[in-house]
Amino acid sequence: MPRSAASLRILARTRLPLWICASLVCLAIPLRTEAQTYGSRSHTVTVTVATINNVTVSSGTVSLTIGAANVTAGQDLMGPVVNTATSLLWGFNSSLRKVTVATNLAAPKFTLTVLAVSPTVGTAAPAVTLSTTATDFLTNLGRSSGSCTLQYTGTALASKGVGTDTHTVTFSIAAQ
Repeated sequence: MPRSAASLRILARTRLPLWICASLVCLAIPLRTEAQTYGSRSHTVTVTVATINNVTVSSGTVSLTIGAANVTAGQDLMGPVVNTATSLLWGFNSSLRKVTVATNLAAPKFTLTVLAVSPTVGTAAPAVTLSTTATDFLTNLGRSSGSCTLQYTGTALASKGVGTDTHTVTFSIAAQ
């Protein structure tokens, strides 16, 4: 059906001006186009692992008491008294390491030793008599995690009398 001249004049008046049409066309065109991948897409993820040298003791307090039951009449040596209620745990992801042990007590009156019992990895040193000098306790511990029972043994001489030694025992990590 043909349009009349009056309807064309109405249509012409309702059309948008040319500059508005041009603006709408410009907005419809994307400023940047990217190819779309429909099957897969990938990106890079980086995991970084820092050097880890960790050692911990399972319990904070160990008590050893030498009493009449630990003494043989006529002998100066009293004890031994043994405690195995504590464990040492470690984890290393770097080169070959060892664990050393030392006490903060410079002049102990009584003897305290510590032994690594049944280490899951590494090599245990013989029982270490604690001193302020760090002494090898466990060796050959590169890139491993493990644990051992700590066996503390206390002895005293009757000639040293009575008293109390309080040790702060420190286990440290060192390169081997």
